[in-house]
Amino acid sequence: MPKTYTVKEVADILGFSTNSIYTFLKEKRIRGVRIGKGRFRIPEEELSRILHLSKKSRERDAVAPDLAAVVGRDITDLPITTASVVQTGDAVFIEPRVDSAGISRGLLAPNIFDWYIGLGAIVAGVALFLFNSTLTTEEFPRMTLIYPIIRVVLIACGMGIIISGLFSQTKRWHHVFHILLSAMGFFNAFGLIKSGDIEGGVLYGALALVIVLTNFIPFGGIVSIGLYVSLIAFLVPATILIFPMDAHIQALSDFLGMQTFVMGILSLLISMTFVIIFWIGYARDRKLFMLAAWFLTLGDIAVAIWYAHLQCWSRSFFILVLGTFTALLPYWWPLQQELSRRYKILLHGLFVGLGAVFVFAVFIVYLLQQNIWSVREREIMSKVHVGHTRLNNAITSVQSSLVVAASNTDFVKSVNKPDIATLNKYSKIIYESNPNIRRLIFLNKDGQGVALYPYGTFDEPNFAYRDYFQQTKNTGKLFVSDVFQARSDQAGRYVVVIAAPLYDGDEFAGVVTASMDLNRIGMLLDQVAAGGQGEYFVVVDAKGIILSHPIEKFIGTLVPETDPLHRALKGEDGLVKGMLLEKMPGMMGYAYVPELRWAISLRLPSAKVFSLVTESIWIVFGLVVVLVGFVIAMICYIRSRVYAGKEGGP
Repeated sequence: MPKTYTVKEVADILGFSTNSIYTFLKEKRIRGVRIGKGRFRIPEEELSRILHLSKKSRERDAVAPDLAAVVGRDITDLPITTASVVQTGDAVFIEPRVDSAGISRGLLAPNIFDWYIGLGAIVAGVALFLFNSTLTTEEFPRMTLIYPIIRVVLIACGMGIIISGLFSQTKRWHHVFHILLSAMGFFNAFGLIKSGDIEGGVLYGALALVIVLTNFIPFGGIVSIGLYVSLIAFLVPATILIFPMDAHIQALSDFLGMQTFVMGILSLLISMTFVIIFWIGYARDRKLFMLAAWFLTLGDIAVAIWYAHLQCWSRSFFILVLGTFTALLPYWWPLQQELSRRYKILLHGLFVGLGAVFVFAVFIVYLLQQNIWSVREREIMSKVHVGHTRLNNAITSVQSSLVVAASNTDFVKSVNKPDIATLNKYSKIIYESNPNIRRLIFLNKDGQGVALYPYGTFDEPNFAYRDYFQQTKNTGKLFVSDVFQARSDQAGRYVVVIAAPLYDGDEFAGVVTASMDLNRIGMLLDQVAAGGQGEYFVVVDAKGIILSHPIEKFIGTLVPETDPLHRALKGEDGLVKGMLLEKMPGMMGYAYVPELRWAISLRLPSAKVFSLVTESIWIVFGLVVVLVGFVIAMICYIRSRVYAGKEGGP
């Protein structure tokens, strides 16, 4: 007589609860013999079929292995084949229901890897609506066109993978979305590596590779995520060692006060240690598996917070999603089996809840950034007008000093009939009473250089060709020049000159000029700008030539036509978000200075505008961790309800 097993024995062998076995019997997914009210016996042949211990159905009458010997063994020790089942995880022991055509019907159990890449793509795509410091590359103008496409494709592919993974009838579409998402991953990785963001390219490129592999080799959800975690655990430290000049790696090195080589070696040793423990625990010990998963999760959270500080929000949330699913792995093993429709719906719903938590967090960060932008807009325009006033006051004070000097008869006669001693005496008084003057220059009525104060030498004898001499002589009024290179002391420095006419009676006697100290202009404006927050002023003359900028190489150069300072030179005031001279996006307030025919602009990089304070980042991440912890707790509760008592693996 063929050997039979009780429901309890079958539950112990398969790692299910007795309630699940009764459910399978009721749904006729397991064939049993009723021996009384509510009592069944399962034939050895049926159990062999379930466990896939027989190679072919016609061989079932041959000598079957003694199943009594496997009672009480860990189910991970049992040989399993998956050729005849719809793969929904790392191991599937119960065949799904199929119709007469051999097609599986109904809602599939969640695949944890599909949900990870789906939610990861959606969250990363939504987070691209936030400011990302990746945009601070020299390819910014081109990236502004590409990023909207990337985020739409990521969101569409993520939703496609999740929806097509619900039913086996949509398997072909499932593969299509896998291919599209992997292609996007490789494309994104290529763009990031090309722009110098090596570790970003590694993160997305490795995931694209794993997605491709899962379409050829059915690893299952837990193994697929574990494979990706293992890849980046090796590749990121390797990137630190091979590409130490990566901007993010340098920032981390400066923050930790550690050399990149030491940082790379330590991170490699730590990450590989926990990856080894992860896989040993997966194969043998659930406690080790849980320990390694949680340590890797904590590492993911730390990395996500670091990227948040760097304003790489899309990458930060992507890593946070990875940490969430890594933490879930030890609790997922039993839930990858065939479940009742109710529990499938509950689990899919909880994953939707996870996605909602992350999208909600992105929305919170977006609101915080927009609020910061609005506040900074008002601050920037207020400071622009203060800078305008300071600049005008500085020029006016120099003009007043020259007017006083030009009204002194002795001073004028000393220029007309050169008296260097008298000129020096008066010059010292003017120079020391006005800190905005860098040098006084005296020219006679023919434009011939008479004297300099402080003492110096003329690089050429006559300056009648200069516009400040001609304009002052022709109009008899004060004149403020554009930026030009001075012809004294062979310095070739860029200067701005304020000139005043000298008259001996009614006769033109010459010109006294004061060259404006451009460093002084910068210092006056720096007192208004909050340098610690990245703010700085840029000033241009009527021709658009930069006369004040914190980076010296820009002084004397023409501001690009696309710069909003050209709008200011047309008399406009305003604030825009655009490309700074340093090839990065930023906020630019601008205004016209009609008294001087100049334009002034206060600027700061977008990374400084949108930068959240540490407290805000911790609050956002704390909220996400709490909500995610609640969802994981609910999943664990479902697990305990469905598979109370026995687990089939780690």
